[in-house]
Amino acid sequence: MLHFEEIDKYRENNRIEAKRAQGGFPRSLWETYSAFANTIGGVILLGVEELPDKSFRPVRLPSPEWLVEEFWRLVNDRQIVSANILEESQVQIVEAGIGGQGAGELPLPGQGSGDFSLPGQENGASFFPAQNGKDSFVPAEGCGRGRIVVIEVPRADRREKPVYIGNDPYMGSYRRNGEGDYRCTRDEVDSMLRDAAGGSQDIQVFQDMGMEVLDGETVERYRRMYTARHPEEAREQLSVPEFLEKLGAMEPDGSGISHVTAAGLLMFGREPEIIKKFSRFRLEYTEEGDAALNGIFSDSGDWSGSLFDFYLRVSDRIMSAGPFLSEGQTQEGKGRAAEDPRKGICEALANALSHANYYDRMGVVVRRERKQLAIANPGDMRVAEEAVLHGAAPDARNERISRMFHLIGVGDGTGKGLAGIRRIWNGNGWNRPRLLEEFNPDRVVLILPLTGEEAAGKQLQARGRREHLEETKLPRILDYLTDNVRAGKKEIAGAMGISEKEALGCLALLEKEGMIVREESAGEALYRLRD
Repeated sequence: MLHFEEIDKYRENNRIEAKRAQGGFPRSLWETYSAFANTIGGVILLGVEELPDKSFRPVRLPSPEWLVEEFWRLVNDRQIVSANILEESQVQIVEAGIGGQGAGELPLPGQGSGDFSLPGQENGASFFPAQNGKDSFVPAEGCGRGRIVVIEVPRADRREKPVYIGNDPYMGSYRRNGEGDYRCTRDEVDSMLRDAAGGSQDIQVFQDMGMEVLDGETVERYRRMYTARHPEEAREQLSVPEFLEKLGAMEPDGSGISHVTAAGLLMFGREPEIIKKFSRFRLEYTEEGDAALNGIFSDSGDWSGSLFDFYLRVSDRIMSAGPFLSEGQTQEGKGRAAEDPRKGICEALANALSHANYYDRMGVVVRRERKQLAIANPGDMRVAEEAVLHGAAPDARNERISRMFHLIGVGDGTGKGLAGIRRIWNGNGWNRPRLLEEFNPDRVVLILPLTGEEAAGKQLQARGRREHLEETKLPRILDYLTDNVRAGKKEIAGAMGISEKEALGCLALLEKEGMIVREESAGEALYRLRD
């Protein structure tokens, strides 16, 4: 929650936008409303100006009540904006001040005197509509306090995206980045419209494609793994087309002829055939230092280039490279078996392949470095990151592909894979997995830290404590800096209930990830969110 009595502590960033709004309702608000809704949400402040030093100061609004009424009138007008995604509690009038000043002495609209006026206006008369038959008045500028309008814009549900201005989503859709609001590209709008259409993206049936576009060896390898997982079904003796239909990889038409689905083509198809339907399709695996020498690329021509083939090759390469804890290895001093991180890596890879938007740019990229594994897939998150990290079902973009992996034992089918991965990493004393979301182009990146040093085993207990702190305290530290803007390690340690040394470790990680910046003030290191 923002501390409005000290609003001068805040700065504009990708989550906060300030507008003076003294000349009437700011029409530019709708660009920010659209941008916040189409990215990760944010707060719009009306009645706040940005000073030359980038700090905020409240200004005197002639009538905050009128601005709120006008906002609700306009946000429900489909000629103005495509969707109202707010609840009533997300639009409020609050008292704001600077340097801890409250605004309790502020005269209410209609109770001011001629001493309060806008430049160029006499006797405080406002050009805003009158309230209750009386003119509204504007108190003097520069007193450092005022009543402002706070609009909390949430991230829109994928079914309501894109949230756009006017009648044309291609001209009126905006997003937010570090430099402010920008108009979405056609690719970004198309991607949001596909996600909003409902259903899984991999259910499409390609009437011009049959089994000939699939790689038989890849299908056979999958079927062997499926049969090992479901031995009771071996006696069904299904033909290959029947087996593929059962998976959802093929579907028969009215005449009984089977055609390949998008799921079947992506999972088992040959790369030249996949490219015909998904022109930006690309899979890539590289290792630190070798780049193209020992990489795995879907267009190399020496393997099928399909998702399942990629999964097998990459997971095998990662596991053989190691090092990982072997089954049954115990954490020192704890006497219990640590979960094998290889299970988490396989699930993370399958999740990326299941959630990828194969119409989007850059493809799926996996990079193995000495101390970490990065898995990136095209497409934004269809469920908010916080919900996914707490075990919410992530709303797979390709449900059939996700199910195919689940049927061979990759993932438990509950949608709680990421929460399980974090549990495994914490249990092994490894650094916390990090989930990042990027826009334009849309990408989700999962960073899985890896360790293999011999000394690591001796430090598991201490590391476990540290990783637990990072797991539980990092989000709270970010919330604390959102509310308090700047704080030193001692203040943060006290607020979090941890030692200063532990607080410094958490702050160092957040600084390394580029989420906060450190500033020196009177010989003390202070931390704030990156602008």
